[in-house]
Formats: sequence, structure tokens, C-alpha cells
Amino acid sequence: MSQHKSVQSAWWACVLVVPVALAAAACGTTSETSTGPSPVKCQVALSSPQSPIEPGGGTGTLSVTTSSECAWSVSASVNWITGLTPASGQGQGQIQFQVAPNPSGSSRQGDITLNGVTARVSQMGAACTLTLTPASQSFGAGAATGTFTVGAPVGCGWTATTNDGWITVTSGGTGSGNGSVNFSVGANSGAARAGAIAIGGQSFAVTQGSPSTPSCSYVIQPASASVAAAGGTASVTIQALAACSWTAASNVAWLTVAGAAAGAGNGTVTISAAANPGSARTGTLTVAGQTFTVTQAGSCTPSVSSTSQSMGAAGGAGAAVSVTAAASCAWTATSNASWLTITAGASGSGNGQVSFSATANAGSARTGTLTIAGVTFTVNQAGSCTSSISPASQSVASGGGAGTQISVTTPAGCGWTATTAAAWISITAGASGSGNGTVDFTVAANTGAARTGTIAIAGQTHTVTQSAACTYSINATSQTLNKNAQKGKDIGVSTGATCTWTAASNDSWITITSAASDIGNGTVKWTVSQNNTNNTRIGTMTIAGQTFTVTQNKN
Repeated sequence: MSQHKSVQSAWWACVLVVPVALAAAACGTTSETSTGPSPVKCQVALSSPQSPIEPGGGTGTLSVTTSSECAWSVSASVNWITGLTPASGQGQGQIQFQVAPNPSGSSRQGDITLNGVTARVSQMGAACTLTLTPASQSFGAGAATGTFTVGAPVGCGWTATTNDGWITVTSGGTGSGNGSVNFSVGANSGAARAGAIAIGGQSFAVTQGSPSTPSCSYVIQPASASVAAAGGTASVTIQALAACSWTAASNVAWLTVAGAAAGAGNGTVTISAAANPGSARTGTLTVAGQTFTVTQAGSCTPSVSSTSQSMGAAGGAGAAVSVTAAASCAWTATSNASWLTITAGASGSGNGQVSFSATANAGSARTGTLTIAGVTFTVNQAGSCTSSISPASQSVASGGGAGTQISVTTPAGCGWTATTAAAWISITAGASGSGNGTVDFTVAANTGAARTGTIAIAGQTHTVTQSAACTYSINATSQTLNKNAQKGKDIGVSTGATCTWTAASNDSWITITSAASDIGNGTVKWTVSQNNTNNTRIGTMTIAGQTFTVTQNKN
């Protein structure tokens, strides 16, 4: 029995000490191999929303199921899913998200992804409620054509049909979203008649007079009005023949016809607008078949705590922006740049806060905007671009031509430009670029003195030096004089208009009496003192780099 125990203990010791792959060889066991399970660590389960989100938007919740030591992060595939809170975590948890209103009549789907696991978010399309402008039209007995516009959410399909044989839809019989319908009416040889064009549950009324009734046409003045947020009234006059009847009807709940809603011939309609507790709005009435538009100012004047913010290249969460507004004033916050995301407060009413984040910037400094409660909020993010150029300077010959190509080294995504203020330097390639690149340039021939110019490249300075192209000549190289003090003959200098030169005496008895330096062509005046020696003497002047020899005799 004790022998059995010792063997068993030795076997366990071998298993604990020797790796599984080497156990058989190390312990001398070849008759049996045991392989344990290899569980996948940090498996994640992500629940799906229980039902589609309403067209007007809203919030939703997802549940995360995973081991307590497993970290995760979450992102959305579409910009209308925002406010993922928290954006990262560890172990089990719940994620809140916001869905923006759906402006389309079609449903839509987007994905929320957590560690490669996807949950599908569905949102119903906006209700396909159509508006017809105008809502009716009247014609005389003769054949005529008419048109009206259809207002509908994007994706909402509609069809225009009529059961009246004297009305024909000529174009726009089917459509999606906003559109227009054109129709014609045949000549009427009988009594006045009425018909309709049916479209999306709405009815466009068409009336036509008989040959014995006048042809009715209507003019309204003005065609629009503005009222204050507190409400008020507006008037519109109707011009028509005495036998031509008309009606006035509102197309929105906050506008009403205060006086007579029907009449014949010339008339006036008074319109009343209710007080506006929210944002500015526009509504219409149909008056004598014409559209009368009323614009009302809003009582909502939201303000934001700041209108700009600067962020580092690393990105991350920005400082929250506070919105101040009346309790009934609705507002939204949207991003106008792909690298900026609204993380909380995509919509609200009254006072609230908007949170956002920026992705890391691997390129040049950039600017993006958010629209918060109708106010533009600017985000300036620093860049992570550092650039260098090679070479930093060069010299070119006076004859000009192409310079040595300049290399630009900078991270990918970093934009740069190359410019010069020197008229004699021209950028021929690489005036702008992103990431590593090169700049080519040429230099014009130099007809004057040596010159220096610069090229600004990616925030660095490249210096170009060009040698001078000046040549000089003098009209004489020597003169012989007697021993008396006297003036010598003037010496003419010929050179380019921008070329500088000097004149200097190399002997004390020769004096330059004109200017010692000049630019372009010029003249050198000089004198000699009396020769009191018993010998002929010889001296020189250096003029524009040339040597002029003076010989003065002893008598």
C-alpha cells in the first residue's frame, strides 16, 4: 500500500513540474494522453434593443454580459446613433444610447459594436403625412392647365389619381418626398362642375365654371406676412370678379381665419396667429386657391456657455457646453465634422448640457464645428505635425536654371505648402503636399549683383544665394603727364545698371576727386600733385576691378 502511494505522489509531482507537451517523454508515460479544454477568454454577449425606435428618436439600452476581468469599448456605425454611455468599461454592464429623429419616411438600421460583437438598432420611418400647396384651384369654362406642389418626408412614396374624366394628370403622377403634380382640365360646355385629384389620403379640389359664368381668376395681396412671437393678426385682400366665389382655410393649427372664411368678388380675410412659446415657425393658409404664408418669430433664444474650444492633438473628451433656454424650447446638437462626436445631449428642451469628443489628430492642425441650439460652436485641434527639409540652403550660378530638389519629411496626413516672395525664384513642382514630398524650383538669370532669396516650405526656410553676373570695363588703361600738378583725363566705367563698383588710388600723389563708388555706368575724375623728384614716377588706380596706370615725367 505504501509503495502505491509513493508511485502516485511521484506521478503528480511530474505532472506539476513538467509541461504538458513534454510530460510523456519526461515521465516515461506513453500509454495515455489527457488534453484539457481551451476556453476562449473574454467572450462578450451584447443584447439587442427590444423594439424599433420611434421616428421622433429617443434612447435605448443594451446589456453587456462578459467576465468581470474583461475590458471592452463600444462604437456606433452611423452618426444618428450617439451618446454611447459609457463608451468603455469592464465586466458586465449596461450601455445607454441616443437616436436622432428620422427625417425620412423609410425605416433605417445602424449597428452598435462592442469588441467585435454587433447589435442592430432599427428606427421606424417618419409618418408619410403629405401637404398640398395650394389645396384647390378654380378654372373658367375653357381648357386649362394647373399645378400644385406636394410636401412629404424623404422616402415617402405617393400617387396622384382622379376619377373625373375631365381632369387629367399630365406629369408627376407618382413621386417620393417633395414633388409637384401637373394636370389639365378639358373645356366645359355644360354646368359648373367640381372634381378632385386624390394623393396620399389628401384631396386637391378642382372646380370649373360653365360657359355662362365668368372665367374666375384670383389675386391676393400681400402673399405673405410676419407676426411677433406674442401672436397677432394679418390681413390679405382678394381681387376677383363679383360672381367668383372663394374660400379661406388654414393649413396649420396655430393660424385661424378670424373673420369671414368665404365670399365672392373682392374681399378681405383677417388671419389670427396664436402666441408662439417655442422656436420660430412658418405656416400657410389657402386663400382663394392661393397660398398665403405667415412667418412667426420664436420666443426661444437659446444661448450657449461658450462658442469655441481648443483641444490637444491627442483628442478625447471636450469640456461640456451648457445650453440655456426656456423650458418649452427644444434644441439639438449635431456635429459638422467626422472627427467630432456628440457623446451626450444630442437633443433637449430647456436648460441642458452637450458633451462631445474628438479623435486623435495625426496630421496638421484642424478646425471643425458643432451646431448647438442653432449656435455654431468651433473646435480648434492642434496638429501633431513636425517637418524638416533637406538641404536647408544652396547656391546657384548667375545664369539661373533649376535648383537642387528639396526633400520634405513630415508624418503622413500632415499638409504643407511651399511659397516664395522672391520674384526671381519660381516653384515648379511641390507647391503643396501631404506627408513626405519634394519641391522643385528654378532661378532666373542674374544680370546684376549677387542676391539672396528664401523659400518657405512646411514652416521651414530654405535659403537660395545666386552669384552676380556683373562685368566691368574702362575706356582707357593708362595716361602720361608732365611734372606739373594737374587733372587727368576722365575715365569712363561701363557695367550693368545694377552692378556696383569702386575707384581707389594706390599712390599718395594720385587723388580720386569724384565719388569713390557708384552703380552702373559712371566717370572717375582724378588729379596728380607736382613731381618734385628728379625721376619719372609711375602709380596706379584700381577702378571697377581694373588697373589704370599713371606715368608722370620728371620735367
